[in-house]
Amino acid sequence: MTEEYPPFNYTDAQGNLVGSSTGTVKAIINKLGENITIEVLPWARAYETVMLEPDTALYSMARTPERENLFMWVGPIGSYENWLYAKKGSATRVSGLDDAKTVKGIAVVKDEAGQQKLAQEGFINFVYTDSTADGLNKLVAGQADLWLGTGADVDLVAKKAGADPAAIEAAVFVHKVDLYIGFNKNTPYAIIQVWQKALDSLKK
Repeated sequence: MTEEYPPFNYTDAQGNLVGSSTGTVKAIINKLGENITIEVLPWARAYETVMLEPDTALYSMARTPERENLFMWVGPIGSYENWLYAKKGSATRVSGLDDAKTVKGIAVVKDEAGQQKLAQEGFINFVYTDSTADGLNKLVAGQADLWLGTGADVDLVAKKAGADPAAIEAAVFVHKVDLYIGFNKNTPYAIIQVWQKALDSLKK
């Protein structure tokens, strides 16, 4: 499973599942000769499914200390930085994470690594959304004061949301994470080894 999360995994204008992580995952599947389908789901639903159901995997998943023992890992397949963004010209002014705790609402995707990081830091002022594009729309529409996005995806997410990337600006750095394929924790270790070996071979 995956989600709409450009530039790593997303559906293009022709309805094809693309992105840098998608290319890597498809290459592994082809190298192993596996017959595997990839389903695009909202992040929270996919995340819960992979936690509960055997023979499932989810990408691109940030490997964080909170998740370390919840999944089996193959990667890394990429990395990104989480930032809080503000609408350009708005009255929202934040100089750090503590300041961001005082705003009325931050648009986030539930159980996304950045949201989990903020929750760990004591944030409770979340406006939950199904996707990063939906969150950006809420920021532009004034339904949230800040939006949790990544430095790598702003232009693509804005395009998908029908918004102008010039209308937002980076406000506060949250963290940097490496991206992996997260497998259900009951996946046999031999399968993880085979996938990791295929990924390492592709990188070489």
